[in-house]
Amino acid sequence: MNFKTRSSNITKVLYIVLILCILSIMFLSVYSILNQKDAQDNQDGLYNLNLKNEPDDSEDAILDFFKKKETEAPAPATEAPTQKPAELPKPVPPPALPENETPFITPASEEELEDMPVPRQNNQENQNNQENPPVTTDRTADLIIDPPDAIEVLSVPAVYIKPVPGHVSRNHNPDNPEYSVAMNDYRTHMGIDIDSDVGVNVKAIFDGVVSEIYEDPLMGKTVVLDHPNHIQSIYMNLQDFLPKNITVGAQVKAGEIIGGVGETALIEISEVPHLHLEMKKDGGYVDPLEYIQY
Repeated sequence: MNFKTRSSNITKVLYIVLILCILSIMFLSVYSILNQKDAQDNQDGLYNLNLKNEPDDSEDAILDFFKKKETEAPAPATEAPTQKPAELPKPVPPPALPENETPFITPASEEELEDMPVPRQNNQENQNNQENPPVTTDRTADLIIDPPDAIEVLSVPAVYIKPVPGHVSRNHNPDNPEYSVAMNDYRTHMGIDIDSDVGVNVKAIFDGVVSEIYEDPLMGKTVVLDHPNHIQSIYMNLQDFLPKNITVGAQVKAGEIIGGVGETALIEISEVPHLHLEMKKDGGYVDPLEYIQY
């Protein structure tokens, strides 16, 4: 094959490819035009459909609407069948009591209680009772007995005796400080001062236990008694010598001698002989005159 023939074949192939390209472009153009036309038709159809669904605002449509409402008659309401309620029986009043007489119910005696019928039990309960017969106990066993602590709290002593005879010269005053001549300053007074004579017997105001015996640097010889209900009595300004039986842990009775009025309180040395008595309840100071009558 010479060069001329070869060139002619290439030219033919190019012509064929060019024609195919032109045909493809034409086909694509026609297809695109057809798709655009279909889309436009669909859009016009939707627009016409919306126009059909929109309400007619013309005067004729409004008149037709009201005419239709007038012609439509309302449906008759169905009434529920009325039923006459059943009459309740009238209460029967109790028989009137005779004048000057009050109703009285006689309580059942123990014999009548024992003769009362016992409710029937099922077979299983009867069998259990036969296997384990109940133990008959005295009715007093049903009483609830409080523990000793509860009894102690409830049984608050009503009367505390006077520790010494005399009169109260200074009262319980924990809030307002008072001037102390011996210390030359102001101090609160947590107890009461009961004027007396040196050596007068000091008695326990109630039953208790000696919990402490010590020398206070300001209030002198001190004895502390613990009483029921978390109450303490503190006896200060006592004589140095105490009875032999007054030791820590000793039990004392109300009115038992625990010491004598002395002059061992340095802070109150300038005052007349007296017993300084303090009391505590649950660890806090209280006024002794709330428990002792002077």
